[in-house]
Amino acid sequence: MSGRRRPPTPRLDDALVDEVKAQRLDSLSGPDSPEGRALGAAVGKSVARHRAARGWTLERLAERSGTRPALLRALEQGQGVPSLRAIWHLATALEVPFGALLAGTVLSRAADPDFRIQRSGQGHVISSADGLFRSRPLFAEGDPRAPEVYELTLAAGCREDAAPHAPRTFEHLAMVRGRLVVRCAEAAAEIGPGDALFFRADLPHSYENPGGEDAVAHLVMTYGAASSAGR
Repeated sequence: MSGRRRPPTPRLDDALVDEVKAQRLDSLSGPDSPEGRALGAAVGKSVARHRAARGWTLERLAERSGTRPALLRALEQGQGVPSLRAIWHLATALEVPFGALLAGTVLSRAADPDFRIQRSGQGHVISSADGLFRSRPLFAEGDPRAPEVYELTLAAGCREDAAPHAPRTFEHLAMVRGRLVVRCAEAAAEIGPGDALFFRADLPHSYENPGGEDAVAHLVMTYGAASSAGR
């Protein structure tokens, strides 16, 4: 990675609710729902903790993430509900795993830490505003033994573009149902049930469902030393 310029991080102004709770482009579980507000407050607390651990001012994080300090302040004070895209951007700016920002949420609680089951209909689904792209975490954040695993669901015709994650981040994608076209930088591949794909996620990448039914895949995130420092 030495000598290589990092691609610019997209602005978060369209991905975080502002301080007066204006109309959101994306949401977690519906506008101002109790569940969404609770999750947003927990994410904001995690953002503040990781920022403080690095000794960064709010203005420095705002500069790295490309958003106004007022928006980040609202999030850290529990007054915002970040979208899926916003949480990814913040994790990238802080150079921590996505799951590190979910500490203290419903996603990190388990009655028995050594024997856990999550039924197919359970789990907090994080979705885009139109519901075409959905991500369901399948792990309990905070347990170093557990890999970071997600169930991705893309509706027919859906395309999800992802900004580069922190350096040395990789994705392992295994198709369960339907087909996906995955692009990473200049590379592209179409994968179907039983296929698996491994690629660098610190480059621009996207997922597209070219079929007429939902596409479902399991995604495992892995992080290099540079991006796991704050875990």
